Amino acid sequence: MRQLGKSGLLVNEIGFGGIPIQRVSQIETNKIIDEMINLGINFIDTARGYTISEEYLGAALVGKRDKFIIATKSMARDYQGMKNDIDISLKNLKTDYIDLYQCHNVNPNEELTGAITALKEAKAEGKIGHIGITSHNLKYLMSIIDDTDFETIMFPYNIIETEAEELFEKAKTKDIGIIVMKPLAGGAID
Repeated sequence: MRQLGKSGLLVNEIGFGGIPIQRVSQIETNKIIDEMINLGINFIDTARGYTISEEYLGAALVGKRDKFIIATKSMARDYQGMKNDIDISLKNLKTDYIDLYQCHNVNPNEELTGAITALKEAKAEGKIGHIGITSHNLKYLMSIIDDTDFETIMFPYNIIETEAEELFEKAKTKDIGIIVMKPLAGGAID
């Protein structure tokens, strides 16, 4: 286990990305969760935009919630949209708290003030534990890393996409948790 930056969350170095859940059934999702427990994998990352991923994962986690660190994401940029998405995620994931809630796929020049306000309120209320951000824009993440409310960043990094090395080094100096997106370059293992 390793600590995810200053969040204090202890996660296995290998996590589970919830996007493929869209392509399987609830029964298969239940089996995946059980196998994750067997393998000691405790980090799940999903998103509001991954169709039924939150719902299937939530049903599979009933009675097992305490074994996992749950992260999810929203594309909402305004206050009310983010507030609504947090509540929907809590309902879908069948939990009263989400360990890490992330602003998802943020691009430069997008206004996040309202979304961040909603996230901070949810954190103060105990609905979420930590606030993160995901982006495919390296320059944007580099530009915000010195002055940010985010405790984690998520960016693509794999054998093909290696440009994030400087970003990750800088994040480490700020004790910002790093979550690698697409570690297998979007490939699938059969």
